[in-house]
Amino acid sequence: MKITKIKPVGKKPVYDISVNSELYDEQNYVLENGVITHNTGSYYSADNIWILGRQQDKDGSEIAGYHFIINIEKSRYVKEKSKIPITISWEGGINKWSGLFDVALEGEYIVKPKNGWYALVDRETGEIQEPNMRAKDIVNNKELWMKMFKETDFSQYIEKKYKVGFSNIIEKDEVE
Repeated sequence: MKITKIKPVGKKPVYDISVNSELYDEQNYVLENGVITHNTGSYYSADNIWILGRQQDKDGSEIAGYHFIINIEKSRYVKEKSKIPITISWEGGINKWSGLFDVALEGEYIVKPKNGWYALVDRETGEIQEPNMRAKDIVNNKELWMKMFKETDFSQYIEKKYKVGFSNIIEKDEVE
């Protein structure tokens, strides 16, 4: 596809990009980030559109890595408008426990009994479990997360939070 013309439109930085319309039966118009495009359907036909945001992870004045937020703009597999945090450090690469602390707080698997302190919760009884811990002692604590996955329904909570539900329109036994 060859762009035939680009011209400014209006007073704001918006551009009208045209392509040879003789090649296409219908025209699609998309306004995305201040740009109107004709004859494109990439947004509508995409299975997934993920937008990445990034913050520096500093150790003192040195950059130790990055905190990314994956914003799910469009997906057939993940609930749209979900935000998935991922931490990547220069030393350890992708932190496999990234974002679990925030999800556990939201789902009330972890509570904040007093300022600066956190504790696990027995979800059946609502009892706050000892000991209270600082966030830094929870975030990368493999034993704690493995216990949470084995002894609670935390993995189902995560799946329900992010996964798009689906089922077969016609069950296999109906066809046979």
